[in-house]
Amino acid sequence: MNRIKYLARVVPVIALAGIGLVAVGVPASQGGDAFVAGGRSTRPVVLPASAADQARARGRALATALGLPGISQRVARLDDRFDHRTYDEVTSLDAAGREVAIARFTTDGRVAMALVLGWHAAGRGAPIAESAAESRGLGFVRAAGLDAAGRAVVHESAGAGGWSVAWPRVVDGLPVRGDGVRVTLWADGAFHGLARAERPLAATPARPIAAGAARTLAEDWAARRFADAATDLRVSAVERAWVAPNDAFSPTGPDAPAETLRLAWVVRFEARGPLAERLRLVETWLDAGDGSLLGGDMVE
Repeated sequence: MNRIKYLARVVPVIALAGIGLVAVGVPASQGGDAFVAGGRSTRPVVLPASAADQARARGRALATALGLPGISQRVARLDDRFDHRTYDEVTSLDAAGREVAIARFTTDGRVAMALVLGWHAAGRGAPIAESAAESRGLGFVRAAGLDAAGRAVVHESAGAGGWSVAWPRVVDGLPVRGDGVRVTLWADGAFHGLARAERPLAATPARPIAAGAARTLAEDWAARRFADAATDLRVSAVERAWVAPNDAFSPTGPDAPAETLRLAWVVRFEARGPLAERLRLVETWLDAGDGSLLGGDMVE
């Protein structure tokens, strides 16, 4: 099975493990301890009663707008050390006290995520077409009080079926990896989940390096990293994007992606020959200003 060491938070970006919604990325800074791989990414923090009441009211309003199930709510404030932000999480419960939906709001009240828990039984309605999925998804985005800019990316969802409708974030014509808005729908168009991410960006470099220089730096890095096997790597793309620096190639780096995204040259290598037996592709992310290594991605 192919293993992705670092997901490039596609709109995208947040993975809600075990419940099937992969969202576009996400974050607002909190000054807690750094995330450590293998530990919990979130921890509860004190939530004043007045803030809890506000969060509960927001949860009810969102439930009405999106048709989320549940008759009561449980509220908690969570410090997410992986995503570098704090959420107010509203969990909806049914009459038996079972969790049936979750909504998260940033502390300024904006929707960060909403998800219906459990399985959606087949046969509740006729499957909808791609064009209807885009329209339905946009309707849910607007109902949640969010904006969806640019052209939607629509594709069928893997595993559970249904549709994924995403609006990736673009700044000055360049993609912001993992940021944007994403909606997932069941096959009949019923709401499944929504996620929004809009992380802070560093200043654009005043004197960016050229694509050719970035390619040369990346090839030099690959030669050092892979030694003789580097001859099995071929550059397939050199493009600019906003990325969250990570520790993909630095064991001593922080375990979580950086809070602030930086403009980078993304140099993608495809493997061939003997190296392709254990590695499909490698991405290096080089600072667009000074060419320093920001991290990257590998697919094995």
